[in-house]
Amino acid sequence: MKLATTLLTGTLILGGLGAGAYAMTDKQPLQSVSANSTTISEEQAKEIALEQTNGGNITKMSVDTDDRTKKYEFDIVNGEFEYDVDIDFNSGKVVEFDQERLDSDDDGDDDRDDGISIEEAKLSLEEAKKLALKEQAGTIVETELDRDDNQLRYEIEIHTDDNHEVNVDIDAMNGNVLNVEWDD
Repeated sequence: MKLATTLLTGTLILGGLGAGAYAMTDKQPLQSVSANSTTISEEQAKEIALEQTNGGNITKMSVDTDDRTKKYEFDIVNGEFEYDVDIDFNSGKVVEFDQERLDSDDDGDDDRDDGISIEEAKLSLEEAKKLALKEQAGTIVETELDRDDNQLRYEIEIHTDDNHEVNVDIDAMNGNVLNVEWDD
């Protein structure tokens, strides 16, 4: 009888402790230990970059990772200057800002002679990105407005789900796909 009472008391104590522990943990919110998963959109990053340069034309945009930090990278031309502006992917903070006079690359050429202007393009960057993604599904990691052989084009780099890189060139005047190139 003494053994049965001891076992019953032990069971009740353990059961009570278990139920109490369960009740306490059940009512506690789970705390996440992962890093802040908030990110800013590409559009928000563009606004931040253009604010830093007092407007201008975005000639190149890419998403890059340096030292395990993901960031948006923009090349912007405004007046006599070209700017490189890097925006932190998570916080929206400007992590790099460089300004250079357009003709200061020491090669004797005035970069403005290239005449690359987003206003000249009849197709928006957003429309070009949609066309490129119709050509090849994936994630756009870099875009650039460029002039090759006197033809204004968007060069769009896409990473596919199966880890391939595809470069799609879109005519900035009419939206025609000019070239699709696969890199291994």
